Amino acid sequence: MFPYLRLARGYGALDLFRWLLTSAASATVAALLLRALGRALTDPATTGAAAQRLLWCLPALAAVGYLATAWARSLPTQRPERVAGLVAAGAGPLRMRLLLAGEIALACAVGTLLALVGYLTLRSHVLELTPGTRLDLALGVHSALPPAATAALLSVVPLLGGLAAAAAVRTADLLPSDGSDQAQRRPSVPYLAVAIALPAAGTALELMGLRERGSAAALTGWLLAVVGIAVAVPLLLYGVGALLAWGRPRTVRLLAGRGLQSESWRLGTPLAVLAVTGAIGAVAAVRSATGHGPTGPLPLIEAALLAVCVVGALLTRLAELATARRSAYASLRRMGAPGAVYLQAAALRAGAATIVVLTAGASAAALAAAALTF
Repeated sequence: MFPYLRLARGYGALDLFRWLLTSAASATVAALLLRALGRALTDPATTGAAAQRLLWCLPALAAVGYLATAWARSLPTQRPERVAGLVAAGAGPLRMRLLLAGEIALACAVGTLLALVGYLTLRSHVLELTPGTRLDLALGVHSALPPAATAALLSVVPLLGGLAAAAAVRTADLLPSDGSDQAQRRPSVPYLAVAIALPAAGTALELMGLRERGSAAALTGWLLAVVGIAVAVPLLLYGVGALLAWGRPRTVRLLAGRGLQSESWRLGTPLAVLAVTGAIGAVAAVRSATGHGPTGPLPLIEAALLAVCVVGALLTRLAELATARRSAYASLRRMGAPGAVYLQAAALRAGAATIVVLTAGASAAALAAAALTF
């Protein structure tokens, strides 16, 4: 096992940044879980409120799991020498998947331990806490901390990160690539049907619920519509790329259009998550500012954590695509293509993707604002 660990070392600046960001996000989630535990220890009679506080931690846990999947998917692509070295040492896809899962789980565990140390430090009498204050209630200073429950609660974070990382990596990504071009993926008929039917059905159900004053129907319709919008984002990117390359395009339009078509499936997921979470966050911020939403520091902390994880996953995917695009443009550079062509194509591709994200986000925000009128 030790030769594999030695080959898996060799962190660069970007790898270290990912590791630290994962640890920081895990520490934030662990602090939220410990806060819920402290409130439950302070007032053990209100089991419903304790369950509600744990439910507040689910979006943060999902954000860390999503960030772990993005890290794990990008490591084999951006560090192909690691994959080649591990394969040469005799490691198969299963063993490499376990190494990636262990790497992410270790980062999550370090962040969780830091949060636990800070929590225990605050629980000690370093701070003079007045009984009944908000910090005193969150820490549960006047109740004994159960070791088994604390360990079980905090083990969720590294376990989730490791499992998400192991499940996200495909076997094809763990095998050495010969660098040959792959055929461009086209949208299938079932995918087209789902991408069209889900938003239409969800919007119709939400409008029906709004007309009949049915909050359950409106929220269910909004959920279906938002899922449909997220599913449709890769298809919209592919369609916009086809429009850019339609007819007799010049070099910039052709590079931008074909590039957007080839990247639509890998770029569509993080952009869809960005559009949906941004729309929901904007609606929640407006409702909170008008006094119709939750108040306090917890929503702000969760919103900041979600934003960091979503943007981090998007930047990781962009870096992964930039690495793949660099090898694809090598032949054009050898032919003497000017550098301005790549910059103009990248700007056109980014503008088209921004239009798709803003359209999807505005649609999700409008549907969310309508569903939350009850």
